[in-house]
Amino acid sequence: MAPRAFVSFEMEDRWARDFLVQQAKDKNNDISFVDYSVQDPFDSSWKTECKLRIARTKGTIVLVGPTTYKSEAVLWEIAETVRQGHYIFGIQINRDKTHSIPAGLPAKNVVRWDFDQIIKWLSTWV
Repeated sequence: MAPRAFVSFEMEDRWARDFLVQQAKDKNNDISFVDYSVQDPFDSSWKTECKLRIARTKGTIVLVGPTTYKSEAVLWEIAETVRQGHYIFGIQINRDKTHSIPAGLPAKNVVRWDFDQIIKWLSTWV
């Protein structure tokens, strides 16, 4: 069974999260994603809720788009993942562009969009 992952993304890149979820359904594997999205970021309970959601996972997948590097929410989710000692990797969401990597996400842990590569990363989360 595949490990549970928290998916961190900028709201403008929601399409990439939706595409990742759909690819998991379309491919012949045991990977599925549960939507832990916070609908009201930065309300009074946002960080508390995110801490709990991250804690229920083995790690975080960061979808790296054009403005991800400056998203306060994504930067906080990366820091919280690291604080909890969980696994983390990123995916460049555009095949033909390389976007700035957010602080706290190691560049060596960022891959191009390739579902087989994503599965390989997830398989290291034991």
